[in-house]
Amino acid sequence: MKVEHAKPKVGSVVTMDRGDFLSGRHAAEIRQLLVERSALVFPAMHLDDAEQLQFARTIGEVFLVGGDKELQNISMDPAINPVADYTRGAFYWHIDGANDPIPAKATMLSARVLPAAGEGGGTSVANTYAAYADLPEERKKALEGITVRHALEASQRYINPAPSAAELRRWQSYPSQSHPLVWHHRHGRASLVLGNTCHYVENMDIAAGNLLLAELMDWSTQDEYVFTHMWSEGDFIIFDNTGTMHRAEAYPLDSKRLMRRTTLMGEEPVTPAN
Repeated sequence: MKVEHAKPKVGSVVTMDRGDFLSGRHAAEIRQLLVERSALVFPAMHLDDAEQLQFARTIGEVFLVGGDKELQNISMDPAINPVADYTRGAFYWHIDGANDPIPAKATMLSARVLPAAGEGGGTSVANTYAAYADLPEERKKALEGITVRHALEASQRYINPAPSAAELRRWQSYPSQSHPLVWHHRHGRASLVLGNTCHYVENMDIAAGNLLLAELMDWSTQDEYVFTHMWSEGDFIIFDNTGTMHRAEAYPLDSKRLMRRTTLMGEEPVTPAN
């Protein structure tokens, strides 16, 4: 297994024997690399659905989307992806499963249809472990004890800032969740829990809370913390959803871009400092 770091603080390109990749021989190393590097790219793997699931099961438990789907189409074409309108939220920084009690452990994507030349469509990952680690100590202390409410309504307002009452009722019918702003993980590191699902900071003036979230988003998405992968045919990427945010770089809604996504079940709740 060969690992080349794309940037000093985030992103690595991993090349390895295909048989070893599928067998799980390096599963423990890959799990550790995910925490250390946030995003791992395996170039030109050309995985089919069965192979993608075979690899996924070597490093975690596969989450069933909608209760029965192990893989999901990521496309803006409603004929391919029935929740394409919701998927437009992927153009903004987010964490998968932030509205759930336990967010997803990891997300993996394989490129099945590439966007046309010049359309964009890269995938960006921001390392919120590194962003938190680099905060001044006094700022870290000030963030302890702060909780944020996450809701579908918040993410959908990026797409439709003026919903009808009926639309708003639909958004609000989905579960929402409060999480500590700082996640202290069992492995010893800490990360920031941010993204487009942040609805409001609890027990804080709305304006002050919004400013705090904006400041932390600006900090966490500085170039040194962000890795952007521009896709080539057959590429496969996995990122640690618990210590990152991610987004799709802009591309046309009528693009043929198609990713197949597998999500790993969350393994620990978002916990504050002891």
